[in-house]
Amino acid sequence: MARQVDHQRRAGLLDSAADYVIECGLADLSLRPMARELGVTPTTLVHHFGTKDQLLEAIIQRVRERILEAAHIEDRAVADPYRVIRDAWLWMTSPQHESLYRLYFEIYGSALQAPERFQSFLEHVVTDWLAILADVLERNGASPNSATNQATLAVAVVRGLLLDHLTTGDTERVSSAFETFLHVLQAQNRAGDG
Repeated sequence: MARQVDHQRRAGLLDSAADYVIECGLADLSLRPMARELGVTPTTLVHHFGTKDQLLEAIIQRVRERILEAAHIEDRAVADPYRVIRDAWLWMTSPQHESLYRLYFEIYGSALQAPERFQSFLEHVVTDWLAILADVLERNGASPNSATNQATLAVAVVRGLLLDHLTTGDTERVSSAFETFLHVLQAQNRAGDG
């Protein structure tokens, strides 16, 4: 008779496995070194998650949840959309989140190379942020079309700047470019051209 999965233990292992992958990356991911680092056996990981691919899928989902913490909004109905974008930018570019976003871009590249393996990631990588930003923009008076356009632009620019930031480490230049972009987006919205 198969042992029942302890869901509390599984959640703890998943958080630890996500921490491990955030620090070590996906490129050479192997169950044995991960299990050793987590203080368990590979059999324990298989028992709680199934295959290595199922564990990887669970880890990527946990990484996605952590990334969405940047968009923590108490009340979308009254949130200033440009403040939401700025706060998310500050969260993303914080040194404590650098490893998380390095992994994010590693997953993104891997998903583009093997979409069938990373289908869930690809289904959400754009839509998560697009939905959040479009909702906040619409609740603050933008038309649905304008909100979608502004959200699309914000997602694309922020991702590009974040990649530049991780690549060059030039926080001052990249943050200045971000502020310029946000100023232009606000001015466009005030002029009713969004």
